[in-house]
Amino acid sequence: MSRLRSLKELPGIGWHDLLTFAMDRALVRQEPQLLFRALALGLAPGATPDADLADKVFEALTHASSLHGATLTLDRQAIETLLDDCVVRGNSGAALMLGQALSGNDVGNLGWQSLVSGQNLRKASALLMRAADGGHGEAWTRLYEIHSNHNGSVANPPMARFCLEKAAANGVVLAQRRLGATILRGSGSLREVEQGLNWLFLAAQAGDDHAFRLLCTFVLPVDGRDEDAGQALSAIAQSDPGLALRLQVARDFGLTKLEAMTVDLVGGQRPWGLVVGRNPFIRHAKLSSPRAVPAVSATVQQNLRRVVAQVAGGIGRGAEFQDFDLRHRTVRVKQLLHAHGVAESMFFARACSKDLDVLRGGGRWARAAKIELDAAMVLPSGAQLRAKLC
Repeated sequence: MSRLRSLKELPGIGWHDLLTFAMDRALVRQEPQLLFRALALGLAPGATPDADLADKVFEALTHASSLHGATLTLDRQAIETLLDDCVVRGNSGAALMLGQALSGNDVGNLGWQSLVSGQNLRKASALLMRAADGGHGEAWTRLYEIHSNHNGSVANPPMARFCLEKAAANGVVLAQRRLGATILRGSGSLREVEQGLNWLFLAAQAGDDHAFRLLCTFVLPVDGRDEDAGQALSAIAQSDPGLALRLQVARDFGLTKLEAMTVDLVGGQRPWGLVVGRNPFIRHAKLSSPRAVPAVSATVQQNLRRVVAQVAGGIGRGAEFQDFDLRHRTVRVKQLLHAHGVAESMFFARACSKDLDVLRGGGRWARAAKIELDAAMVLPSGAQLRAKLC
């Protein structure tokens, strides 16, 4: 580096080209110390931005952000100037990097304080919007955090909701979970509950444990082991395959006996689970209201697809929704379960009208599932700290 520094004063040496060459060499050889020294030489205070050097600095910083224990002692104003130059020339990655840093968010393993001299949430918001528009989905998550912070200078709840929806649509699991929980907490209709469950289901499929726990709060428990239930279903299917299909769905989704006997299996199927429609056998409007029940595992969802295919194909006779006698179906299932020595609690959940009302989402559900909901809505510890700094 001392040789490079001595060459800087020589006329016609092409200083920027030389530094670019040095950083290229360091990147190829995976020599972080050489890279950082070359960066320090290239980031002179007040230097006129050079496009090639600015691009190489961005590439070098991107590499440095992936290194554990990386520490930079560089001129932060020069970094911001060169990254700004990259942004002006359409580099959305540079917009993401600079926007993250200016919003008080670390860039990979690089602390935001090593890249910028201070936070600027208004500029950060504009840069992150550029990055999001350029295809960097993670920028939507940071935009949500910024705009949802009520104490921040750019607090904007409607914009925060928009950014959260965009992040969820881009496959950000944390955003999908938070969006689903937010919708369910404020839901006042079956349509909103369906939307919320869909987002939670996507997050749970991606392995999010908090989303899975929230989904489970919508499913009533049944008794017995799955192995014993499977054996009982096999035996019942020999004499009444249609009722066996309904019993399978009842156990998988925790349905009450009346729900299991009347649910439209084909019309109620959803990508995330099952909708139990308005019950025609209950006159009280509130008690007969429909509810949505999520599939809490891939096996449950596969079982439902199989059952629906059989019913739609006419294979499971007796399981159809139309033209059936509820009294006959109820008596028949009671006879079959008794004949095989199986308790109704193995297939049917027990719940009063108050319990079912809680499972329809909204404020009552939010209070009942407060522990799971609070855990799902909390920001990661690092993001909490950054929100306070804003």
